[in-house]
Amino acid sequence: MRGSIVGTRLDLQEALDFAGEGKVKATVHADKLENINAVFDRMIAGKIEGRVVLDMAS
Repeated sequence: MRGSIVGTRLDLQEALDFAGEGKVKATVHADKLENINAVFDRMIAGKIEGRVVLDMAS
């Protein structure tokens, strides 16, 4: 969760309730650290939807 300067505590509670009910889907993709340049290229081009996690173990 990230802080926000908009919305009320009730808005936050409703958002958390939606997440708890499974109504919120996070879009997360994993990629290898060795592909970081390609990931940055996609990010700069605006072609990444959601978040990318870089796997540094492989």
